[in-house]
Amino acid sequence: LESAIRATKLEGAVACCGNIGSAELQTSIYPFILRGVALIGINSAFTPMPLRLSVWNKMANEWKLDSLEQLVADEVSLEGLEPHIQKILNGGIRGRVLVKL
Repeated sequence: LESAIRATKLEGAVACCGNIGSAELQTSIYPFILRGVALIGINSAFTPMPLRLSVWNKMANEWKLDSLEQLVADEVSLEGLEPHIQKILNGGIRGRVLVKL
């Protein structure tokens, strides 16, 4: 969660549901006050069933990933990193970029 908050663009939002790792959050207030990042908690425990069904339907259809391969990191050399940096800065990267040294 800390990494997602730090990596969020100006005026962006991070949604959090559950606390898999722990209930602890080790971060500063800077992303919130300097870049206007919002942290949004999702109340999954008390969400009404019609809303749950609507979200589940979207996850099974329009939000569905074609495959988990979409989440796999792009692997690039240090020399080929610059274009990926520009994509990251422009919000054009989904997933991770692994720099192979």
